[in-house]
Amino acid sequence: MKILVVFTGGTISCTQKNVVLSTDENNSYLLLDMYNKLDSSVNFEILKPYTILSENLCGDYLMMLYNAIKNYDFSQLDGIIVTHGTDTLQYTSAFLGYAFSDINLPMVVVSANYPLADRRSNGFKNFCAAVDFIKARQGRGVFAAYQNNNDMPKIHRATRLLAHSAYSDSLYSIFDMPFGYIENGKFIANPDYTESESKFIFDKINISSCNDIVIIKSGIDINYPQLNSNIKAILIEGFHSGTLATALKPLQNFCEMAKHYEVPIFLTGICSEFGYESKLIFDELSIISLPAAAPIAMEIKLRLLDKQHIRNVLLPCGGDFQ
Repeated sequence: MKILVVFTGGTISCTQKNVVLSTDENNSYLLLDMYNKLDSSVNFEILKPYTILSENLCGDYLMMLYNAIKNYDFSQLDGIIVTHGTDTLQYTSAFLGYAFSDINLPMVVVSANYPLADRRSNGFKNFCAAVDFIKARQGRGVFAAYQNNNDMPKIHRATRLLAHSAYSDSLYSIFDMPFGYIENGKFIANPDYTESESKFIFDKINISSCNDIVIIKSGIDINYPQLNSNIKAILIEGFHSGTLATALKPLQNFCEMAKHYEVPIFLTGICSEFGYESKLIFDELSIISLPAAAPIAMEIKLRLLDKQHIRNVLLPCGGDFQ
């Protein structure tokens, strides 16, 4: 079995120097050495497009990662593992999920909550889970492998990951619906997991480090930003019930400004089971409610789409909560 391992840095590659954690490229080999002591039957190939702390991720790094991976002959591989930091794991996972949506083998993103030398680290368990999933040959596309606390490692669809909660390193899929689990080295499919085949495939992958998307998280007394004709789209993450402060002038004025510049406003997080009266003027304010989707994945999709195709592509999100 041959697996390409792509190292990008993050906690899984860190060592403690004085009182801070810093990336250490030698830890890449430590991870593989640890696995080879457990199982020497896997042939690992190594790729290192860059080494960063994941909080420093930007679009330019994502393009470096994409260009490094796409040039490989996938027919010679059984799978790909991308090691990453936890802070921006969801962003890279979603990006890879869209960029390699038609890949015919499993690509798995793994990370660690603590450096490998720390006994609390789940990094090696996450790596082993990724290898076990690739060995199972039970999925194609892009996934993430992660163990929360002492739970079984879970295999998540890359485009379904939610942001971490404050002060927590646990990772969850939208609606707490992972693709499957790893138990005693074996992959177990989640019988409740469903998805529909996405009909849209990006014909060109380009995500730059520019500020043409406005991201807003709901709160009280928000200071909405100024807009201009260079803004491509606005993504608002609603309150937990999918509501917004539509009765207040600041949001109303912001929506009017968006209309003036012909910038579409998308809302993620809406619940379709019931509605509050605050939702009744969404159409009047030109707020477009998206189907159920992970907000970070929607942000990445917006960044990948050009302005001419945003409305047509973003709304039919497919059954995989994209």
